[in-house]
Amino acid sequence: MIESLAFERQPMSKYENMSVDRKRVVVVGASGRLGSALVGLLQVEHEVTAIGRKQMDIGSARSIRDMLSPLDYDYLFLTGAMTGVDYCETHAQEAMAVNAEGPAIIAGISANKGAHVTFISTDMVFDGKKREPYVESDIPNPISVYGTSKLAGEQEVLAVSGGNLVLRLSWVFGPDRPAFPEWIIGKGCLESGLTLPGDKICCPTFTSDAIGWIKDLVLGRAAAPASGVFHLCNSEPCSWREWGQFCIDTARKSGLPMLANVIEGVPLGSVPAFVAKRPVNSAMSTEKFTQMSGIRPRHWKLAIDEFLKQSELFRKYQLFSDPK
Repeated sequence: MIESLAFERQPMSKYENMSVDRKRVVVVGASGRLGSALVGLLQVEHEVTAIGRKQMDIGSARSIRDMLSPLDYDYLFLTGAMTGVDYCETHAQEAMAVNAEGPAIIAGISANKGAHVTFISTDMVFDGKKREPYVESDIPNPISVYGTSKLAGEQEVLAVSGGNLVLRLSWVFGPDRPAFPEWIIGKGCLESGLTLPGDKICCPTFTSDAIGWIKDLVLGRAAAPASGVFHLCNSEPCSWREWGQFCIDTARKSGLPMLANVIEGVPLGSVPAFVAKRPVNSAMSTEKFTQMSGIRPRHWKLAIDEFLKQSELFRKYQLFSDPK
């Protein structure tokens, strides 16, 4: 049965009612979807320095040093990355500079300050051959330049300090920047015949949920922040087609002018636009996170439903379809 709460907490942490110890926090990638949401959450209780692309180039050692060296901070969240999977495939050197070499420099500077680093990674470090959801102890084997560069970034950040944290997210969506849900609904308003891979399996991740999980792992513990590798995503795997179908169905039920009805499932390998290989199954288990935090991520359908009904693009379509 799908629970209706953002998360199911199993017993309450003894630290939840304690006064907040204000920390100095840096968020790199603050102009992105996850980074901006994290800044919004953390700045309520902590001193946050938000660094976006205009302030620092993660692919430039000089830019990193000029920006970070003068700062005093206790925690750094590295949410920025080169995430264009197909772009990375044809720009391998640039991908490695941004996703691996830059993070190594950032981790080194942070270590000299005694600061903890959280590196946001991806499900695409896996090859997709496993049938069950991946756990943190599974050996990564990326099949794309993007996945290879992100795995190298993980290794660099953890090599600098075993106390650092790597968080693997997948199919991220949320406020501030359109992602797959808005795209497929927009397509469904204009086209009746839609296709999506029916054999590509993963777990969507709602940023509004993820930032709470991240805060709990890093700033919600009295002794020390979490370290090592954790998987974070909403519960239950689904196919790309199932994800899109749920978005279309939710939009139709809410009165949007949908032309599309049923999305046809096609093989992942038949999509001509893809330059890079994608793992067929990259669903991840979050059991390790639940055991650590007491939080069980809610079902992805609940997260999608909440997000769509609050999104600006969704409301725009609702206004368009309203005869008033």
